[in-house]
Parts: sequence; C-alpha cells; structure tokens
Amino acid sequence: AVVSTQSGHYGRGVAMVAIPLGKMFILAVKQVAKPMAKGIKNAAVNSPFVRNKIVMPIGQGFNWFDVKIQTKLMGASGSKVYKLNEKVAIEYGAELISELFIYSVGSVILLYEYSRSNAKEEKREAKQQEEANKMKKEIESLQESLFDTSFIIEEQSAEIRSLTRQIFGLQDQIAKFADK
Repeated sequence: AVVSTQSGHYGRGVAMVAIPLGKMFILAVKQVAKPMAKGIKNAAVNSPFVRNKIVMPIGQGFNWFDVKIQTKLMGASGSKVYKLNEKVAIEYGAELISELFIYSVGSVILLYEYSRSNAKEEKREAKQQEEANKMKKEIESLQESLFDTSFIIEEQSAEIRSLTRQIFGLQDQIAKFADK
C-alpha cells in the first residue's frame, strides 16, 4: 500500500497514526491509578490510626456483609458471623479500599467520557438545527421572492393586456381612417 511516511514522501513505509491526546491521557490515568491504589493500601496498613480506625473496621464490615449474603444465597438463616483476626481484617479492608480507588478512578473516567460524548452530540445537533433554521429562512426568503415576482408578473400581464387592447383599438381607428 502507498502511504505517507515520516519523511513526508509517498511510498511504501510506516504509516503515521494519529492518536488522540485525550485517549492517551485517560490511559495514563488508568495506569497511574494502579500504583496509587497499591500506595494507598500500603499506607493504610502502615499507619496505626488508619489501620485500626478505618481499614480493619472496613475489612470486618465487608466480611460480615459477605458472609450474610452467602448464607442467604445458600438458604441458611440466623448464622453467626465470626470476626476475622486482625491481620486478615486489615488485608481484607486494605484490598477493598485499593479496589474501590481503582473503580472510582474508572468511574470518573467513564463519566468524563460520557459527558464529553454528550457534549459532542449536543454540539452536532445544535449545528444541524442551526443549518436547518438557516435553510428554513432561505426557503421563506425564496417564497417571499417568488410571491413578489408572481405579483409583478401579474401586474405586467395586466399592463400587457391593457396595451394589447389599446393597440387593437388604434389598429381599428387606423383601419377606419384608411377606409375613408
């Protein structure tokens, strides 16, 4: 295939592909979110306050919720949920926090893309509406012009008929005058 190469000449070579910067930015944010989530997880495990007051209760709460849902799905009821040991609860909570962070970043990106897509669509629809209004005004202008032209033609037709009658009247007078 003949393509434009990096040097600007046409021929066989590597085609330059334009990648939208917005898409590259979104991909970069996704890639950065993963190590950030890992950093949040490590910070949560290493800080005593965060570990004991936030991460461990989240891990215990999620374990309780998970066990309750599983027992309901299996048809059991009234089962007691035992607390996890500290290490497992911290690991569970830290993992949940890091996953929530990644999903939050993904959700924000998804909402941004949706908003951007809607704005683009609205802009396209507004442009189409503007063009439709412009065409409508053009049609109305042409209709007015046609009406004015029809009126002028009607007036000129009436004048032509009047002049034709006058010509015939003059021809009759000339013929009568010539006969005398």
